[in-house]
Amino acid sequence: MKRQDPELIGDVLRQTLQQQGMTGRLYETRAVALWPAVVGEEIAALCGRPYVNDGVMTVHVRMASLRQELNMSRSSLRRIINETLGRETIREIYFR
Repeated sequence: MKRQDPELIGDVLRQTLQQQGMTGRLYETRAVALWPAVVGEEIAALCGRPYVNDGVMTVHVRMASLRQELNMSRSSLRRIINETLGRETIREIYFR
């Protein structure tokens, strides 16, 4: 086996994620982790943990008034999340 030039571990991980088609899922997971920072810890505590499937984030909210307030702000929330991630990861946000 011939020795190759050393590679940075970050580059190897990025390449592996791309080859396995996992890059999109990684960004979706990051979007879920950003949720408390985007809406604030207090509001995040009143919501269920969001989940993302194929670019659609779903957040369970028990309080109807909070759900309506978040629903009116969903386009700006989506924009903030995508800008923070640096790519268009979240296409839509639903509050249930």
